[in-house]
Amino acid sequence: MKNQGKYRIKVLEKALNILELFDEKGKELTVTEISGSLDLNKPSSFRILSNLEDFGYLDKDPKTARYCLGPKLYLLGSLAEPHAKIKKVARPFLKKLNEQCHETVHLAVLHQGEALYLDKIEGKRTIRVITRVGARLPAHCSGVGKVLLSALSEEVLVNTLLEKGLSRFTKNTITDLGVLKQELDKCRKRGYTIDNEEIEEGLKCVAAPLYEKGEIVAAISISAHNERLNKEISRYISLVKKAAKGISDALSQY
Repeated sequence: MKNQGKYRIKVLEKALNILELFDEKGKELTVTEISGSLDLNKPSSFRILSNLEDFGYLDKDPKTARYCLGPKLYLLGSLAEPHAKIKKVARPFLKKLNEQCHETVHLAVLHQGEALYLDKIEGKRTIRVITRVGARLPAHCSGVGKVLLSALSEEVLVNTLLEKGLSRFTKNTITDLGVLKQELDKCRKRGYTIDNEEIEEGLKCVAAPLYEKGEIVAAISISAHNERLNKEISRYISLVKKAAKGISDALSQY
């Protein structure tokens, strides 16, 4: 995180934590639920909620006294132009990719050294992938994350990983910088990478980069149960690379 908390303002931090509780479309929460989730007292929660409501960041249903995200956030979200553009252009390709493989597909960008998920279409197969739009995951152990790291210069890569660390999540997580560099080099040469159960046991992903003006700006992936992906590996690699090329071409013409 930038500034490592040096300039944090406690009330602002509480307000942002409240907003992040609304992590699903259409989610509604009461003051009691909000204060309980964040271990805040109700008077403090109510004061912050009232301010967020006054400024349009939250709406309150007068009948149920439940809060939901307000119009100001949707407006600000629509102004996040680089990400909005990528998501808009990629969406039809992601839908087609999902229909072709029936697996969960993702779109992500690199944000503060982590993989930030911009879009997700859930698969129809048995395994469910525990990710959500707006969430961030460590880059060194996710398919999209490794693709995005492969675009960084040596200096930026090392500094990013020194700051974020190489935490272990499964026995397959790459925790050695030298080994990770080799993995990223393979990604650059092949045009795709694989998450080999590195963040969650039983889950594998194949990911490919999206280009705009010759630069990697995002990544997409197919996530599936390890046995199923192993059987379909060649086809899934072909599908994700084809979709990535289609999105990249569309971005250049947008």
